[in-house]
Amino acid sequence: MQPLPDMDPQRRMTRRCVDHIREQGLIRPYAHLAREIGLDEKTIRDICNEEIEALLARHKPVAPVALGIDELHLLGRKRTIFTDVGERRILDLIESMNRPQVDRWLSLLEDRKRIRIVTIDMWGPYREAVQALLPDAVIISDKWHVQSKANAALDVIRNRQRRGAKGKDRRNPWRARRLLHAHGRNLSPQRAFVLDGMLKNNELLSMAWHTKEAFYDIWGGANRPSRHEAETMFDRWKADIPDEVSEFRAVAKTIDGWREQVFAYFEHPYTNAYTEAANGLIKIANRAGRGYRFDAIRAKAISIEPRVPVNLFVCESCLGQYPLVLRHWLEPEPDPKRTRVWRVCATCFRLHTPRWFMPSANSTPKSG
Repeated sequence: MQPLPDMDPQRRMTRRCVDHIREQGLIRPYAHLAREIGLDEKTIRDICNEEIEALLARHKPVAPVALGIDELHLLGRKRTIFTDVGERRILDLIESMNRPQVDRWLSLLEDRKRIRIVTIDMWGPYREAVQALLPDAVIISDKWHVQSKANAALDVIRNRQRRGAKGKDRRNPWRARRLLHAHGRNLSPQRAFVLDGMLKNNELLSMAWHTKEAFYDIWGGANRPSRHEAETMFDRWKADIPDEVSEFRAVAKTIDGWREQVFAYFEHPYTNAYTEAANGLIKIANRAGRGYRFDAIRAKAISIEPRVPVNLFVCESCLGQYPLVLRHWLEPEPDPKRTRVWRVCATCFRLHTPRWFMPSANSTPKSG
């Protein structure tokens, strides 16, 4: 039979159809593709598995300046996700969150000495792994995880009070939980009115809520305090914890154990917000289908592209963030196809020009 150049040599379909399945299989469930194209789902899965194996074989993440590490509960187990916090992209997903697995991934990471910042939750093995393999990196405990410790203490106090309550006060232990967890300055007038009435009728709950709010105030609002000011506020808060809400002393003890990492945020205000958002995207991709293997979820994860282009970069000199600015060549009639890329840090005013010196197709070959 005469060979047909547009037909896939292994299947009775065109190369274009195979390429479409490979591309869409990383985005959409296999069953959707099978119904759309009119093929058996097993055929779709086999083609996608080939693409997944090839993708994972050639996937070699490059170390970012700001690395995010977090846990992810997926397929009945806790995994570890690595992200580029500065440029907002998923680097990789590994099968476990234990120390040996994290050590192995970091040790194989290309150019890992480039990493200057690592944002993590308050999980000891992550900190130990980073300290061992990235000794020069600044470790930052994620602000949300730190503040959630105060909310957990507030919940313990509410449950303690509920056990001694009678009648309707004993029912519905999670009543108004989200209202109590919210920061007071973020409440609408209606919600603030409801909260005020609740606290006036419950002295213990009022004491616990105000202690939680004082802890939140350490991070400030629009005006973030300096590290010294934040540590001073924390020490004052710790000394002023009332005996009636002693559960907050456990929070203070935890913060003391992570003091260096917690207060590093005030010098380098990076969080794991993007990493948490990436966790949600991966869980959505997993729920969209059924029976995915871990490798399939991993391939889908590293294929996720940010919907909004990110024009912020991390300065490798001062660790500040700076925008990407395009400047046309100085010509009477600027050609939109010819642009210079200016990357100037707004903090240290360092000019980053790596794209100016990248070789192009028309560059003169290097001699020698």
